[in-house]
Amino acid sequence: MPFPILRTPFVVLSEIINLLEPNEIVTASFCSKNLKRLLKRHYQQRKPLEWRLSIVAHGFWGRVDIGKLSDEYKKKPVLSAKHVFEIRHKSEHKLIQMNGYKREFSSEYPALYFQDRAKGLKMIVEYATDLFNLDVYALLIDGVRIWAIDWINNRQKTMLVHFELKKNICSLDGDEEMDCALR
Repeated sequence: MPFPILRTPFVVLSEIINLLEPNEIVTASFCSKNLKRLLKRHYQQRKPLEWRLSIVAHGFWGRVDIGKLSDEYKKKPVLSAKHVFEIRHKSEHKLIQMNGYKREFSSEYPALYFQDRAKGLKMIVEYATDLFNLDVYALLIDGVRIWAIDWINNRQKTMLVHFELKKNICSLDGDEEMDCALR
């Protein structure tokens, strides 16, 4: 018999949500619209001040990590966007087709598969920032995703605190885009 989480008293529900890790919260938010709405409302009322949201994107994938400010090097991935090319290489989990993208659930965190890597990265960042009511704190990208700097600066009021640029392995013309964006 499943636990009726949506029918529990608010105080008990708040304590249950506070015990969950960020990756567990994201996975739970995919269960139903009502649970997503409940989690979102919880984090709009109580913004987790110690949590920092980071974007890690290079190669064929992008990921959203959340870590505590005190444990800067212990960030946990909460959601990832991968290129559909990687589906052929992974068959250990069942894929679910929803809303034009393929979704995979593993024991760690959900992964979404997209044809367009930029659209996928934007979608997972918007999902996580909306769910947790957090701005992007750190950005780790390669030269192909240099557009993310302008995109983040246009969508949030706070500035990026940490920025790291990885060597570009996918595109040879990424340096020109990087020079333009960093000016």
